[in-house]
Amino acid sequence: MQARDQGLVLKAACLYTTAFLLTLLLHELGHALMSWALGGAPVLHNSYVDSRTPNMSDRASLLIALAGPVLSLVQGILFLLLARGSRSGSSRALFGLYLGVFGVINFLGYVMTSPFVPYGDLGQVMTLLHMPTWGAVLAAVLAAAVLVVIIRSTGDWFLRFVPTIEGQAAKEAFLTKRRAMQALIFWPWVVGSIVITVLSWPLPTVLSIIYPIMSPLVLGSAFGQALRNPSFGAAETPSLVRTPAWVPVVALLVLATVYRALQGGVAL
Repeated sequence: MQARDQGLVLKAACLYTTAFLLTLLLHELGHALMSWALGGAPVLHNSYVDSRTPNMSDRASLLIALAGPVLSLVQGILFLLLARGSRSGSSRALFGLYLGVFGVINFLGYVMTSPFVPYGDLGQVMTLLHMPTWGAVLAAVLAAAVLVVIIRSTGDWFLRFVPTIEGQAAKEAFLTKRRAMQALIFWPWVVGSIVITVLSWPLPTVLSIIYPIMSPLVLGSAFGQALRNPSFGAAETPSLVRTPAWVPVVALLVLATVYRALQGGVAL
């Protein structure tokens, strides 16, 4: 791996992992705030919320379970709309793109797993709404299809962060683009999965170890779309390339510290 690619991997991996951790925290904060609004005394942890709501009604349980995924959906839609209208190749823009895809992945991922993981957020919602199994399975299939379509469309947006090298032949330029896309998607997934699992240990459920590893696999559709695009990358050198590596590193360290500190829980 060339030094230029190594720098891109480091920055992208830090931004990816920071965005993933922030998505998890905002998701759990949604549950906690809804529980608090309904008169509960929630304890916010980094990967779950202890609602501690006495005599909780089905309606309250439904609203609390929905709050996290809905907040993730709002996050995803907001940041994907911002990314769609942007032409920036900055580190801030890449962070926003990661936030967008992770928000959508979080929501639709819960829909996809609801028939098989009844204790998950939307699994609880399906149970409380007495949705038949066939309805939950149909929703899961539709969610998977919608997720692939949305994430695939972001492949062209990732090209804004791919630096081009003038004078390269078409084959060399394609290989350069592929290495850059690996730096933006594949290596951040590998590094991020390890870091997130370590920070979350001990894990409260099996889903907690599966989620950070399996859920981002759909980004492979964005990777493929970027490679199929005839463009070899950004017309100008993305400002991400010039961003000092310490900026995303410090951002990750700060959020990782907050995330780990919430392992023991904070009462609202």
